[in-house]
Amino acid sequence: MEYHKKADLKVECIATQEDFDFFGITMDDVLDRTEAGMYFLKRAKELCAMTQKVEWTNVAYTLNITMLPDDSVSFEFSECISDYVTSLKHSMAIADEETRGPLEGFISALMEAGEDEGRKLVAHFEKNIKAEWMK
Repeated sequence: MEYHKKADLKVECIATQEDFDFFGITMDDVLDRTEAGMYFLKRAKELCAMTQKVEWTNVAYTLNITMLPDDSVSFEFSECISDYVTSLKHSMAIADEETRGPLEGFISALMEAGEDEGRKLVAHFEKNIKAEWMK
């Protein structure tokens, strides 16, 4: 695999078919979130951190997957607040009316906050979301 540091908390990992074969997975494993696919993503994120000297915060995590013309795949792991905001904006497309208003407010608050304050807001948000899912 090939690694490229894009920002302090953003690393791209490019995986080839040989990399998938090494892990014994297919792209479907990643997309379907099978146990093997999730293991691959976890390991790839760890390797990004080790090779690019990134200390993940485990807050505001996003993953962008892009199929490349040479049949390799780009996995962009990020904990940048700006990438998290972009992900939330994409979520707006499927949000119902009840969710849309609070989500818009949260996005606005994140856009006005600095990186550290934004990270605190996201940590609080993610904690509340997990608590709600556990009910």
